[in-house]
Amino acid sequence: MIGERAFDGEFPDLLRVAYRAAFRITGDAAAAEDAAAEALARASLRWERISERATPWVVRVASNLAVDHLRRAARRNRFARDRSDASPGEHRCTIDLHRALQTLPRRQREVVVLRYFGDLSEAEIAAELGVAAGTVKSHASRGLAALRLLLEDRPVPAALQREAS
Repeated sequence: MIGERAFDGEFPDLLRVAYRAAFRITGDAAAAEDAAAEALARASLRWERISERATPWVVRVASNLAVDHLRRAARRNRFARDRSDASPGEHRCTIDLHRALQTLPRRQREVVVLRYFGDLSEAEIAAELGVAAGTVKSHASRGLAALRLLLEDRPVPAALQREAS
């Protein structure tokens, strides 16, 4: 019961960060609400194991669910025009960002998503991933540089693709 009370107390903040992360990926309020709700449902089932690192965990799960939403939408409609409030060019940009994120090495992708979609601090990310803050900075810098090049349709240099230890 104590775990349930702790989860109930954290719920509003976790819902807010989960929604924000999902909305930044999808640009769709309904999809972001669904992803946030699902992320918190999963968190409640695993609360005893994740309570010490709940915020990064929830951001990561909500982000993954938001990406899954984009994949399903793209499959349903080749040009992903299911968002009536967005122009085709705007939605194309979201899909391009998703594809560019998928090309990053796993650790760079995790850092970029947690930092820029989840608004976590470098210290929080370092603690969640078990790395030094300097490593987080390095992955964020390389990841953003690679994304910039990918979104400008330029080849990414090998130095930006390597993962720091």
